[in-house]
Formats: sequence, structure tokens, C-alpha cells
Amino acid sequence: MIMNAQMMNTNITPGAQQPVLAMLDAHYALQEGSHNKARSAMTLALQLCKQKGCDHLRLLNNQFLKDLLIWSYQQGIEKEYVKQSLNTLMMDGPDVIDINTKVDKPVKIATLGDFSVQVGDQILSYTRAGYNKPFDLLKALIAFGGKQVNRTRIIDTLWPDAEGDSARRNFDTTLHRLRKMLNHNKALILHGSQLTLDPHYVWVDIWEFDRTVGQIDGELHRMTNNPKLVRQLTDHAMELYQGHFLHNDHVRPWTLSLRESLNARFTHLLIRLGRYWQQQSDDDLSIAILLRGVELENTSETLYQELMKAYIKQGRMAEAASTYLRCRKALATNLNVLPSSETVRIYKSTSIQS
Repeated sequence: MIMNAQMMNTNITPGAQQPVLAMLDAHYALQEGSHNKARSAMTLALQLCKQKGCDHLRLLNNQFLKDLLIWSYQQGIEKEYVKQSLNTLMMDGPDVIDINTKVDKPVKIATLGDFSVQVGDQILSYTRAGYNKPFDLLKALIAFGGKQVNRTRIIDTLWPDAEGDSARRNFDTTLHRLRKMLNHNKALILHGSQLTLDPHYVWVDIWEFDRTVGQIDGELHRMTNNPKLVRQLTDHAMELYQGHFLHNDHVRPWTLSLRESLNARFTHLLIRLGRYWQQQSDDDLSIAILLRGVELENTSETLYQELMKAYIKQGRMAEAASTYLRCRKALATNLNVLPSSETVRIYKSTSIQS
């Protein structure tokens, strides 16, 4: 529940309602993935709070409000005021709020690299008898977006040969088992035929990755960005992206679309960050980022090109040449193609400058 039940009937003035309504707008914008709209709504809400005070925010559910305030802090929106508000409303000292704050959720799910589900302090074992199908349902739900996923789509994916009532029973039974495993009634919401993982109670690494990339985008687009903040965000993104989405399920076609989308986004992020840190004269960090990229995306020719250029900038010609050879071998082995003329040109420049 977003609103505190005991406060529902409290009389508040129209002016006091405005920040609450703006925060609700921000919440629904985040649910839709509209980060720019959410930032605008939270900026308005917090500016109104500064003018009118924040007592009326007690109308909102405590966890709901805390999530929004921490997200605002991570976005750099009215940071000092957010610290004060967290201290006043939540009794949390400002020192616990930093860019990598993970709002505590009862259920935490990792999908980048090895799949894992943590409920409270317990990691659920994938090999435990009876867990496979509920985990498959959870994976499919996340692969299809995690929010308002039609039951029929999941049934067709996991039980393609089942028909009618049998298919529906399979779904209902598996959903019941998954709910028992997650041990939290509000983690999964079935509204009509639409199934949703509630982000107020469930943390998913790809959602956190998406938020972090959005924060990096916003910071890099600023005329005067904050390198310290970008570094914290960079470290957080690299920590989150432990491997390809559900990499042990790569043979399942329904995982492919999201995996490719995340791979492309990660590659693009690394290229931008590699260039950014070169501009900041931190060539070592740039190289470390690009090396991580070619380890995970070993057929991305653009990553190899950026890494070669970073080595050349430092005068490390042998390592630039070695990167070219690594690129040529990876492309031949995996795609049966040769490096592009641009990659060859960069490689040849190593012999000219050595």
C-alpha cells in the first residue's frame, strides 16, 4: 500500500497535496521506465517540500518514501535536502546514504552471470528437489520484463505441449510453489492474467543495472559532470554486470532477446566510459574497463579498437598489437570473419609509432 492507512482520512490542504502527488507521479514513471519523467517529478516534489515542509510526506508508506528518496539522492536531486529528510522521516543518519545504497528488499535475484535467489539471508539452492520449475517461471517472468506479463505467454513458454485446464493447473501450481519459496506474499502479484514482480519487495540486478546506466547517462550529459560520482557509478555498474543474462540458459530462445539487449547496452556503456576516463586522463581505468569488455564481449570489434587506441595513447605498442591478434582470432573462431579495415589501420599504426 502506497498510502499509510492511518493517515488516509487526514485533512490536508491542496498545497500540501502537491508534493505527494508529484512523488506518486515519480513512482509510476519509474514503474514505466521513464527516468527523465521521474527525475522531473521528484525535482518538483522536493522543491515543493523545501517550500512547504515535509510533514505531509508521512501520508506515504515508509518504505515507498524511502525508496524514492534514496533514488533521488543517487540521481543527485536535492541531495542535501534528501539527507535531511531521510534523517527526519526515517531516523537514518546521512552517513549511510551513498551512491551504491541498495534499498533492502526481502527477495534479491541475480541474473547477470550465475542465477541466484536470496530470501532474507538464505540463498535458495537451484539443485534442491522441486525448485527447477518455479525457478524457470521466475526466469521467464524476468526475461519478459517482470511487470504485467501475461500468464498465457509464460504458459506457452514453459508448457508448450500442455493444453487448456492442464496448462493452467501447471501454471497455478508452479506459481504457488514459487510464492512459498520466496516466502513473501507481496513479492508476486497476479492481477487478472497479468503477473508482476513487485519492485518494492524484490531487488533484481538487471533493474539495478538499468537504473545505474540511467544515472551514468544523466551525469555524462551534464555540462560539468562529477568525476567522483561517475567513478562510483562505474564501479557499481561493473560490480553488477557479472556476466551475460542467464548465461547458463543460453540455449533457451526466450532468454535471447533480453540477453542481446543487455549485452549491447553494456558494450555501449563500456565504450563511453572508456573514452570518458581517457578524457579525464585516467588511462589505466579506461584500459581496465575496456579489458573487462573484451573478456565478456569477445566479438565486439569496437571494444578491441578502443582498447588498442588506449594502449597506443600510453605508448604500449606491443599490447596494442597483441590486442589486434586477440581480436583477429576471436572473430575468426566465433564469426568466421576478418577484422575490418579500421581495425587493421589502427594495428598498422602500432608499427609506424614503435
